[in-house]
Amino acid sequence: MKNLKEEKSKTLRLIFLKNHRLSWQKYFLVFISLFLFVFLSSSFSETLVLQAQSGDVFELKFRKLQPGEPVILSWLEKRSSLITISFLGKSYLLKNEIEKKQFLLVGVDLAVKPGERILEISIWENNQEREKLGASVEILSRDFPVKKLTVDQKYVTPPREVQERIRREAEILAQVYSATSPDWLVQGPFSLPCEGELYPNFGQQRIYNNTPRSIHSGVDIAVPRGHPVKAANSGVVVLASDFYFSGKTVIIDHGLGLFSSYSHLSKLLVKRGERVNAGQVIGLAGSTGLSTGPHLHWAVKINESRVDPLALLELEF
Repeated sequence: MKNLKEEKSKTLRLIFLKNHRLSWQKYFLVFISLFLFVFLSSSFSETLVLQAQSGDVFELKFRKLQPGEPVILSWLEKRSSLITISFLGKSYLLKNEIEKKQFLLVGVDLAVKPGERILEISIWENNQEREKLGASVEILSRDFPVKKLTVDQKYVTPPREVQERIRREAEILAQVYSATSPDWLVQGPFSLPCEGELYPNFGQQRIYNNTPRSIHSGVDIAVPRGHPVKAANSGVVVLASDFYFSGKTVIIDHGLGLFSSYSHLSKLLVKRGERVNAGQVIGLAGSTGLSTGPHLHWAVKINESRVDPLALLELEF
């Protein structure tokens, strides 16, 4: 256990950059007070705590800093009116709402390359930036499996008559994922949407009929046709439709950029705009769309970053 803890402690390298000019940036990252606490918990999550001179305190929590992992940034002590966060090419903003627990979700997309990344937090008061915190964190490498599958050739080289449908469905999905509830709609912890044989094949490179295709961005759960599929947590249904590749699909908006999707269903039991509770049956398992047999394809996106849904089961919100 000691060696494991020592190994996990290496997943973050915090670099104090007070009054130090980064060669690849045109500004200073100023640090007044910055503390790091990395610990091993029962769920193997890690925590990074940042404290500013202003008294603002921030906490980053994650399972492991790798491609395909979610990160929770919580504003624990709120002394300023506004903060902005920059990480992995995306920017976020949090306004101080005194009576509200405030945090944001960041997804490390499965395509992110390993290496050092800078996380920045700017602290604002009266429309002026008063302080900037920064930390260099290391994104670890992650090996993804490869699998060969034999499927109907129409899914490898779709016929001309369905190409317009595929394009239109891609536009619909992009629109769905571009808008999210500003409120956190989740109640309690996330749970598996159904019981069955779980295949932790997130990030798997799929080779269909000897042709490399897209990366598998979720996990598969083998269940019989007609098996109930439940919402992994509460939220609002933003899509309930039949798509060419994913078959009958339900997508739930959980708020703050977090979406979960349930694909290859045989029957849809909810409609778009419907509010669902955690554990509510939203459909029946099947094998519609690009599928080799009855199963559930369960996937999660955070601000359009593809993350491992199993990671949500190990994090507390």
